[in-house]
Amino acid sequence: MPIWFYPTLLALCAVASLAAGIWLMLHLQALAHLFAGTADVRPAPSRPRASRKAVIFAVALFNAGWIASIVIWAFAIAGYGAEIGSPLG
Repeated sequence: MPIWFYPTLLALCAVASLAAGIWLMLHLQALAHLFAGTADVRPAPSRPRASRKAVIFAVALFNAGWIASIVIWAFAIAGYGAEIGSPLG
């Protein structure tokens, strides 16, 4: 793999997770409606501005982004990226 592969993949996962997190912060009312009734979460009485599918997608994207980042870090620290094309070989 080229040397830029893991940093680029890590950056893409970080940007996706950051974007989903910001979107969720901007739509907290819809997020509260999704988790209403659990752990004393009480949404506002008005309707949420985002659909349930959009909130579930954003939560899934946020979690997939940070989990993938941890996995990429683990692969990079273990040295899997340095095997191909590296003089350290």
